[in-house]
Amino acid sequence: MSTQIFLVLSAVFVLFTINSSITYGAPSSPVYTYNVTVKTSSAKFDDHNGKLKMSIMYRNGTKSNQEDILLTPDDINIARDRTYNSTIASFAPLANITSVYLRWTLKSPYNPKYVFSKPSIYFDPIAISYKFFDPNLHSTVIQSRRFCPPTSPVAIKHSDGANFFPCA
Repeated sequence: MSTQIFLVLSAVFVLFTINSSITYGAPSSPVYTYNVTVKTSSAKFDDHNGKLKMSIMYRNGTKSNQEDILLTPDDINIARDRTYNSTIASFAPLANITSVYLRWTLKSPYNPKYVFSKPSIYFDPIAISYKFFDPNLHSTVIQSRRFCPPTSPVAIKHSDGANFFPCA
């Protein structure tokens, strides 16, 4: 009987030790919740149903990382002079984001109409903002950064993309 109690207590101690090392020994990375605003240009283009996709490139010390994000899980009508907002989660601090890669895809990519000529949509700069409570200021703080393409507006063809870099 005493051997069984010893074995049970030993097993409990071992499980407690393993759980403690997993829970407290592993470093955790904060997750940032951002609001992303993508705006289409007023330049003339045809409306299309599709999805907006984005990749965030950022530096973490000396290491470069990339996160791929689906901004619109459902197909939407991408039209001229419209604003599309999405909330995303990322491991990248806003100051460490080096560039953003935006792309879009058609709802029906195999339409024979687009065999020889892929449609384009024109986009303006992208805004990424982060809202948090600062206990030192006792108020809510909003940080935001704009990311601009090399030429504005930028034409992005179906399933292609364009890089957007930090700008003023």
